[in-house]
Amino acid sequence: MNGGTVGAYEAEDIRRLVDRILLDLGNPEPPLRLSDVRLLLELDLKFYSLTNPSLLQEIAHRMKVAGKQVIARPTLLVDVVKKAKLSALWVPDGNRILIDEGVPDPKKRWIEAHEVGHSFIPWHKNFLFGDDQYTLDPDCHADVEAEANFAAARLLFLQDRFATEARDLATSFKTIQKMAKRYGNTITTTLWRVVEERDRQQPAFGMVSAHPFHSDIGRDPDGKDVRYFIRSEAFRNRFPGITPEFSWNLLRANCGGSRKGPIFEGNIVLTDVNGSRHEFAMESFCNQHAVLTYAVYVRPAPILIGVR
Repeated sequence: MNGGTVGAYEAEDIRRLVDRILLDLGNPEPPLRLSDVRLLLELDLKFYSLTNPSLLQEIAHRMKVAGKQVIARPTLLVDVVKKAKLSALWVPDGNRILIDEGVPDPKKRWIEAHEVGHSFIPWHKNFLFGDDQYTLDPDCHADVEAEANFAAARLLFLQDRFATEARDLATSFKTIQKMAKRYGNTITTTLWRVVEERDRQQPAFGMVSAHPFHSDIGRDPDGKDVRYFIRSEAFRNRFPGITPEFSWNLLRANCGGSRKGPIFEGNIVLTDVNGSRHEFAMESFCNQHAVLTYAVYVRPAPILIGVR
């Protein structure tokens, strides 16, 4: 997670922009075809390779903003992409989306939608390609990236349609898999949306993590056990003491060692901010790349009474 935030006004503006796009597309059925979105927005998509950076150099050579050359030395764009480990970028000049061809295919859809978001959010052009594009304030940059992620989610999950459909289905990993297929998105991004948007008033959390028993599965590039820890609004408010580390240790104490498929399914007990105990139904699934965990509130935990 990048740590950025999306302000209320910015979120509302982005929702209106997505509404306009979906309306112009005839309010399509899922899965959304990004090729239709690119055609509507007159976006060009190309794939580049850092082992053969000629495309990046050619584009850098022609990049202009307000008639001025943006990058005096074309190889500078290649250097920036390598140093920042960018998987993709949007170039306003020519309205191009460039994606690293080495990115795994399942991730390309989200990355493309993210760059599409940059392209239609009006204020992003100034942030990304202004006079000071390589010295952008880190906090501001994080917010810009969060806004592009928000736009991508609103597009790929067709605004509130996904949450409405998900509420009519059982809260389980099978639901997440079913909805991922229906909307054409990865299980990871679908898990994220189910946790955050299915029912904001129902405590739930999701986790994308390493496998406790296989060091080659899911480890964060920085060596962290948990890549992403996702919480519903109700969970953040009622269970602020439940951390990614606590949740991963809970997984480690209960899961099996399979490298593929379900590794845990059962009820767990968590303590809320008032000290009350509550039951959650928790499922963990290994897709051989990471372990995905989904936990949703069930009921207050039964009071244990000792018998003498």
